[in-house]
Amino acid sequence: MALKPEQVVAILLAAALQFGCGAAPKPAAPPASAVRPALSLKQLMEWVIDPAADAVWDSVKTIITEQGTKEIAPHESSNLLMMQPRAQDQGEWSAAARRLAETAEKALEAAESKDAAGVFAAGGEIDDVCSACHRRYAPQLNADPGAR
Repeated sequence: MALKPEQVVAILLAAALQFGCGAAPKPAAPPASAVRPALSLKQLMEWVIDPAADAVWDSVKTIITEQGTKEIAPHESSNLLMMQPRAQDQGEWSAAARRLAETAEKALEAAESKDAAGVFAAGGEIDDVCSACHRRYAPQLNADPGAR
């Protein structure tokens, strides 16, 4: 018994609806990272990020030495902030870390071109990014005028 064209269409449509209207598969959980941080968030801030930011604020010479050594710690540090378990959330925390990377990149580019005013401006932007993040995630730091 041969199927009529309408029957073939109906069968194909039913099959498409059965597979197309089912629940969407749940996304797989992201794989656990094999990389484990050695420093706590507090240690990372005190021992890596703050000294690197100080290098930007202190002088162009510190970022690009006469030997051509680049100080890229502020930029790379933003990646460390996004590692688990340091990342506080995937929303504003990650956005703030990305803003830190962007402003640190500006400082590095300005230093490479020996643009002291550009480094100074980028240093101000880094300070703004850090302060905004601290207001949200470490408000106790804003109570101490000497803290960054």
